[in-house]
Amino acid sequence: MELKNSLYQITGKETNGTAVSYDLQLDASHVIYQAHFPGEPITPGVCIIQMAKELLEDHTGTAYEISGVKNVKFLAVISPVQSPRIRYILDKITVAEDTKESKVQVQVKDISTDTQFAKISIICKQK
Repeated sequence: MELKNSLYQITGKETNGTAVSYDLQLDASHVIYQAHFPGEPITPGVCIIQMAKELLEDHTGTAYEISGVKNVKFLAVISPVQSPRIRYILDKITVAEDTKESKVQVQVKDISTDTQFAKISIICKQK
């Protein structure tokens, strides 16, 4: 299930050296938030990881599936009400041509307060 253009919209993209930053707007009315959790919506961890994969696809122009999650640290909850604008920073993107795998380190932050929500390292395989 693709979350781009439903759970979130990309509102900005900036490349800085080896890193690329995506500014996102979360949709607090999305059905996922109605279930997780009614009256106190928070972004599920699986969605935070899926969004990272989708942004890697957007950046590289390549379709991927997640083949591994090396490291995940959820440091604070992402509420689409309290923090509707978030930033994903993708860095240390590597592509192994022989295995068709890409690795990326991701940070997720609040745009307004710079609060860090998550640190993620994922491995994706080209489809």
